[in-house]
Amino acid sequence: MAERSIAAYKIVVHRRQKKEYLPLDNFTESGIDLLQVFHGYLTFLQEEGFDDSDNDTVLRSHEISRHHRHIRVTLARGEYGVRSQFEERGSGAPRFNRERTDVEMRNFRSLLILPKGREVGLFLTERVGNRGVYTAFSTGLRRAFRKSFPEYVVEVNNLAPEAALARILDQGEIKKIRLVRNQIPGDIADQYDLGQHERELGTFETVISAPRRRFLPKKAIAKVISGDAQVSSLLEWQEVNYDDLRLEVQVGRLSKTVSVSSGKTPLVTFDIDQELLDPEGDLADDVFYREALKIAVELAEDVSLTRTSVAEQQFSWPTSWNDYRLEVPPSEDAEP
Repeated sequence: MAERSIAAYKIVVHRRQKKEYLPLDNFTESGIDLLQVFHGYLTFLQEEGFDDSDNDTVLRSHEISRHHRHIRVTLARGEYGVRSQFEERGSGAPRFNRERTDVEMRNFRSLLILPKGREVGLFLTERVGNRGVYTAFSTGLRRAFRKSFPEYVVEVNNLAPEAALARILDQGEIKKIRLVRNQIPGDIADQYDLGQHERELGTFETVISAPRRRFLPKKAIAKVISGDAQVSSLLEWQEVNYDDLRLEVQVGRLSKTVSVSSGKTPLVTFDIDQELLDPEGDLADDVFYREALKIAVELAEDVSLTRTSVAEQQFSWPTSWNDYRLEVPPSEDAEP
C-alpha cells in the first residue's frame, strides 16, 4: 500500500521584475483578491480541465468548497500517451487494454489558505507514494495568471524546510531513518525475479532503527538543515541513489514522520498516520482536511504568518466572484 503524505507549499505574488511580495487580498491595488483568482482557476479546471500536451497530463478539479478564506478541492491528475495492459491480480486474467488516448486519473485532496492582509498563503496537497499534483497545478496556474495579469507573477514554491525540521528535531528524538527509492534497482529485481511492473511501481527501502529505548544521532541531519551539507549527501548508499529521506521523530508520547526529497529546494512532506486510514486503506475527507489544517497551523510562523491568520478567518464571499474564471490558454499563447 502506497503511503499517504501531505506536502506544503507557500503562495506569493509580486510584480514582474520585482521581488517584494504583495498583499494577497489586494495584489493589484485595485481590489483584485488572489482568493478570487484561485477560485476562478479551480472552477475553470472543473468545467474545462487543463490538457498539458507538452507533458501528456490532464488536470481537473471537483468537489470545490469554500470556508471563509479557505478553499477545499479535489484535484484529479491523469497521464496519457502510453499503451499498457491491465490484468486481474493473482490470476493474471486480461481485464483492459489501455490505449495512448486513455487517461488514468488519480485524485488528490488539497487545501488552499489565503489569509486577508497577508503576503503569504499556503497550499497543502495530498501525495500518494511519490505521486501528486504540484507540477500540473502550478504549470496551469502560471500559464493562466500570466495571460490575465502580465504585470504580475504568482509563485507556488516549496517551503524552505529548515525551520520546520529544526523545530521538530529540537522538540524530539530520532527513532528511525528510512531511505526510500521509488523504483527497485535492477540487480535486486533480477535477484528476486521481479517483472517490469514490480520494478517500476515497487519501492526499495533501507531502514536504520535505534536500539530499544535509545535514539539515533542528529548530527548528520542537522548539517543538512543548517545548510552545511546537501540532502543528496544522505540519499546515496552502497551505490544506490534514493529519492526520499524519512525521519520518524518521537516528540513526547507522539511520533511524527517527515520526509525530505532531493532537489534544489528539498520538498518536506508530512506522513499521514496509518492509524487514520479505514480498513480499506482510504482516508476520509474530513480527516485529511483536519490533518492538513494542523500542519498549516504548525508551519504558520515559518512563513511569517500567525496561527490566527491561518485558522479560518471570518469572510463573506462576494456573489460576483462566482462568475469569474481564470482560463488556461493554449500552449502557444503561454509564456515561453
